[in-house]
Amino acid sequence: MDYVIFDLEWNRYSKKVKLKCPDEIIQIGAVKYDENLNYAGSFNCFIRPSLYNKIETMVQEITGITMDTLKQHGVPFSKAFKSFREFMGRDCVLMSWGVQDAAILRENCIYYNRDINLGFLKNFADLQSYVAGDKRIESEQNQPGLKNSVISLGIEYDEKTLHNALVDATLSGEVFKRTFNKVRFEKCIFDARKISLHYKGIHITDIKSGLINKREFLMRCPRCGKFASKTSGWYRRGKSFFAIHRCRACKSDMLSMMEILLLPDENIKYKKKTSIIEKVEL
Repeated sequence: MDYVIFDLEWNRYSKKVKLKCPDEIIQIGAVKYDENLNYAGSFNCFIRPSLYNKIETMVQEITGITMDTLKQHGVPFSKAFKSFREFMGRDCVLMSWGVQDAAILRENCIYYNRDINLGFLKNFADLQSYVAGDKRIESEQNQPGLKNSVISLGIEYDEKTLHNALVDATLSGEVFKRTFNKVRFEKCIFDARKISLHYKGIHITDIKSGLINKREFLMRCPRCGKFASKTSGWYRRGKSFFAIHRCRACKSDMLSMMEILLLPDENIKYKKKTSIIEKVEL
């Protein structure tokens, strides 16, 4: 039985989120070890996007992947996955750092081929959970990060190359090899075919998104029910937007909050809340 360690880079363009497949894979990287833990090869493939025509700024900054790179060197997902499936072989344990990569790979596979055979996920291991049992690795709340694990084990790495799928897969493979305990590892293998991210809704955090109905940003005074006038611009904190409003009817100042969700049925849900700002007399 071989061991295949993979890593993904993906893109979610917040202005035009596709709820049926929010995270579009743009790179697959992997390394393989044989049953004796001998290095048996690597896999690296860029994927040409079909869901999003732009790379989210943060994704580009972290990964260094640009749309030009994907257009020049990327292939369609179906072709990339076919090559990756061939690289895995017929008998392997597939693993990634955490379960998110497995869930996103599953969602992308189903999106492009609803009838796909997910048998490759039958023997899967969460490498992050597995190495958490190694006393040499420092971790917070039993969730060791890849970088901390690499440092704890004295594995050489280049900070500038992190967040590249092949680089991260290679480092994950080194961690796996150096912490391998057959008995403990086999207890971590499970069937990940049903693993899912279970999207209940995705927060829209770009106020300029074309999905937003601007009229929803009209806020009523909680004291008299009249529409209030905005006295500050909207600003985002976390997943919510905030602004200061003033009611011209009752002269009340209020703090307004707006949370915007894209639901699984692709409708938009707006959560509004206003609260009166009480004036303090000195």
